Amino acid sequence: MSTGKRSVRMALAAFVATALIGGSTAPAAATPGKGADRDFDVAVVSGRADTVSGGNALVRVGVPRTVAAQQVRIRVDGRDVTDRFRPSGDKRTLVGLVDRLALGRNRLEVRATGPGLGRPTATLTLVNHPAAGPVFSGPHIPLFCTASGPPWHLGPVDENCHVAGPQVAYRYRNTAGNFVDLPAGPLPKDVASTTTTAGRTVPYVVRIERGTVNRAVYEIALLHRPGTPAPDPWTATPGWNNRLVYTFGGACGIGYTQATSTGGVLDHTLLSRGYAVASATFNVYAHNCNDVTSAETAMMVKEHFSETYGVPDLTMGWGPSAGTMQQLLISNAYPGILDGVIGHVGYPDERSTTITGHECRFVSQAATAAGLSTAQRQAVTGFGSPDTCTGYQFFDSVDWPTACPNHVPAARRYHPVTNPDGIRCAMADFVSNVYGVDRNGAGRPIIPDTVGVQYGLETLRSGVLTPEQFVRLNEGIGGLDVEGNRTPHRTSANVDAIRVAYATGRINQFDGGLRWTPIIETRNYTDPTGDFHDRFRSWTMRERLLRANGHADNHASVTSPSGAATTATQVWALAEMDAWLTDRARLAAARPHLDPVTLTRLSRPRGVVDSCVTPEGQRIVEKLTLHSAARCNQVFPYHRNPRVVAGGPTTSGVLKCQLQPLKRTQYRVTFTDGQWQRLRAVFPSGVCDWSRPGVGQVPLTRTWIRF
Repeated sequence: MSTGKRSVRMALAAFVATALIGGSTAPAAATPGKGADRDFDVAVVSGRADTVSGGNALVRVGVPRTVAAQQVRIRVDGRDVTDRFRPSGDKRTLVGLVDRLALGRNRLEVRATGPGLGRPTATLTLVNHPAAGPVFSGPHIPLFCTASGPPWHLGPVDENCHVAGPQVAYRYRNTAGNFVDLPAGPLPKDVASTTTTAGRTVPYVVRIERGTVNRAVYEIALLHRPGTPAPDPWTATPGWNNRLVYTFGGACGIGYTQATSTGGVLDHTLLSRGYAVASATFNVYAHNCNDVTSAETAMMVKEHFSETYGVPDLTMGWGPSAGTMQQLLISNAYPGILDGVIGHVGYPDERSTTITGHECRFVSQAATAAGLSTAQRQAVTGFGSPDTCTGYQFFDSVDWPTACPNHVPAARRYHPVTNPDGIRCAMADFVSNVYGVDRNGAGRPIIPDTVGVQYGLETLRSGVLTPEQFVRLNEGIGGLDVEGNRTPHRTSANVDAIRVAYATGRINQFDGGLRWTPIIETRNYTDPTGDFHDRFRSWTMRERLLRANGHADNHASVTSPSGAATTATQVWALAEMDAWLTDRARLAAARPHLDPVTLTRLSRPRGVVDSCVTPEGQRIVEKLTLHSAARCNQVFPYHRNPRVVAGGPTTSGVLKCQLQPLKRTQYRVTFTDGQWQRLRAVFPSGVCDWSRPGVGQVPLTRTWIRF
């Protein structure tokens, strides 16, 4: 790539990033400096000026036409850093990696030397944070280091689990289709070649960088032949198509660990097309089920990438299950880190999904005790298989304070009597910076709120349950205390914690950056198999978008059978998202007055539509709907979850319902007087009024919240 094209690319990337950040505190620095006639245009292009980390920032200075490039002087807190800057493209734009920044606020000043009054000046405040963090996630929690051990072997670590510097290794893809270590010397004869999306054919040799950022281990991979100039903000490499894909891993765990895997960077689908791939251990929910630290880590890794390799044209998220969950949460609460979401078999957020896991356990146990048949037990859960609840209960354990992994020494683990100050391995403590703390300094939990919830209500109305079975089912529901223990009585969640969850974006209402961030969401259909990645979550995402914004112009959902169709759909999603974001950047440059929502709508490719792929390979284009008569729903039927079967909204976004009086006229069945008295004992304060918003259900306060 020529330096001119790189300059334009950097300007477009800065424009899109600034637009995505919207009303936050990011500095406005959208257009290339060459258009300024009298003033300097100064911006950080490696991230936000107020979230710089690691002592470095990549800065762009647009030089006005009235100033010769050799007359520009750039200082940071009085220290001359002019020699860090080099011309880019049209010679009116200077780009420099400013280093040795002090922690906290740093004043960058740009001046024009030479004679004459009124010579232009510009200043920008860079707020630098430690390479070990935090930037916005709040005080560090305990962490057990792994960077010096297998599989990383990155060398000695400091008190923050950080290593002195990154390590670089090379692997190649051989003609047999395997990745193997690259030996020293000439390239092996069995090195495959690949053609990138930019049309360049290069040896399939992958440069892999590993190091530590934000206490996590990160990985960055891209095509690059050793012995040729390494890419940097001024120098391109033929194997990189100037796009970054950030990968995220699934599951949900409270690990207190630096961990041993990332979302994966040695990905043939991505690398073979020329994409750079990045990830970190804190972006795998199995290790770090905390979307705030996941967002922070992705931001810091992307900053390091931009400073090392150059600012990518665009950054796309990639990852299934909770990997999709992270993409959605990050894009809504911290817009601009990811430009687009490519999700697969995902969920909108952690907390509402975890509540489903708890309710699965409550309903399954109560249904068994009530003597319900297998078919009835399945019906009251709402799922497509009697085994689905078993999978959903996987999320259940994240609320148990004593459910610590093996690497947390027994002597350091929490016990309510013998070690009350020990490490609590529950979600409430893992994200206590967000929710605050409750009794004895422990994290404030959002336990499942079962007060007023009439489990199995829809199955009662449809005749699947008898009135007696309905009463017995609800008598056996119970709840969960703050220690994660089952209780025979129903429990009420902490309203303050619920309000925080909504206001900070932990319950994802799609009312922040997801108002405009493009989302292509794919799902292979496994509902009948008991897989808890059920299709209903796709509708949950869609309805939350509609509720928040009145439209879903930025969302497409595609369902397919498992197997080759799934892989083909994901490859399609990658190409279409690339096209979508590329066109949006072009449109933003051509029509800078357009708001982000309009930019996304106008640049959406025609082929990005809701659809499904039948087992026979036929593609049906059809708007996503819950109507059972829809063709895609005939092929891939939706099911529900316990709270929806209890009458709750299909957004699955209400954690605690408002109550209304219990009335016999609300039912389509007849209870005996004895059954009615028992039901009144179960619901002494009333039952859920699902027509109203949930208790504490408030809009997102703002994006880029700091804790």
